[in-house]
Amino acid sequence: MTPDALAQTHRAAFGGVGWPGGDFERYLNDPKIHISGNATCFAVFRMMGPEAEILTLATHPDAQGRGQATAMLRAALSSIKNEGVKEIFLEVSDKNRAAIALYQRAGFSAFSERPKYYTDGSSAICMKVELSVTFY
Repeated sequence: MTPDALAQTHRAAFGGVGWPGGDFERYLNDPKIHISGNATCFAVFRMMGPEAEILTLATHPDAQGRGQATAMLRAALSSIKNEGVKEIFLEVSDKNRAAIALYQRAGFSAFSERPKYYTDGSSAICMKVELSVTFY
């Protein structure tokens, strides 16, 4: 995975607005960041002791709808659990039904909402999964 390839997928997955390659370059060199998947389908996790946060998850539109994100996320959660992480948090737009369904399939559940959090006026749904009790 190169920073530019990750940025290209991120940009395509988010309708032309994504993180620049420089951000991914910093993440690839940050020991607190765990990137799972490949340049076509990946998730970026920030590790914080027994907790982690999904900073972003992206699948290139040409690869969507084939189960890649589900398989990648399940493998990532298993790997992260083996590193001692007990809970993973994320936030997702309430308009992103596909992502919400993906996270629910992986065992995440909503615990809070941030109204009108995103620039498009959508709310952020805060979700978490407890790895110690989740079977994914």
